[in-house]
Amino acid sequence: MTPVVGIGAGGHAKVVIDILRAASVYDVTALVDTNAGSWGMKVMGVPIVGGDDRLAALFAEGIRHAFIGLGGVGDTGPRRRLYERTTAHGFEVVTAIHPRAMVAATAEIGAGVTMMAGAVVNPDARLGVNVIVNSGAIVEHDCLVGDHAHIATGAKLAGTVAIGEGAHVGIGAAIRQCVRIGRNAGVGAGAVVVHDVDDGVVVVGVPARVIRRAAR
Repeated sequence: MTPVVGIGAGGHAKVVIDILRAASVYDVTALVDTNAGSWGMKVMGVPIVGGDDRLAALFAEGIRHAFIGLGGVGDTGPRRRLYERTTAHGFEVVTAIHPRAMVAATAEIGAGVTMMAGAVVNPDARLGVNVIVNSGAIVEHDCLVGDHAHIATGAKLAGTVAIGEGAHVGIGAAIRQCVRIGRNAGVGAGAVVVHDVDDGVVVVGVPARVIRRAAR
C-alpha cells in the first residue's frame, strides 16, 4: 500500500483515516499537528510525529502522499492554507471517498476531495480541489462546488447550485436549485437558501438572511 501522512490530528483526521483504511489503498503511517502537547501520542493507532516542520523530513524519507486532517466549521481558510503548504512541499494530496458514498460516473472530482459515508454526488456535478462533502450530504446534478469549499453533514444542494471557492454550507442546510453561494460565504446550520448569497457574507435562518460578513 502507498504510505500517506496526515496533516492535522483532530476529529476530521479520524474520519479520513477510516475512509483510507476502508479503501485499502493507502497506509497512514504518520500524522503531524501544530499542538506540541499531542506529539508522541497516537490517533487510531497512527503516531503524531511532530509539527508541520516535519514535512520536509517525511518527504525526504520517501512519503509522497498526504491528506488534510483538518475540517472547517464556518471558516475554510485554515484548511486551504494547509493544503497549499502541503502541496508546496511536493506532496500529492489524496482524494478520499468512502466506499458507501455514491458518485455518478459523470461527476468530476478534484484533487484532495474528501467524501464521507452516505454522501451523494449526482451526474455532471463538479467538485474543485480540497472540497469536503460530509456525511450524508447531497450534491445534485450539474452543481459546481469551488475549490476548498465545505458541504457539511446532511446539507443538500439542489440541481445546478453553484458554491463559490472557500464557502461553507452548514450542517443540514438546504439550497434551492440554481442558487449561487459566493466565494468565502457562509451558510448557517439548518438554513434554507432561496436567493443568491454574495461573496464573503454569512446567512442564517428560514428563509436565509444576511447577518454579517464571513471571518477571513
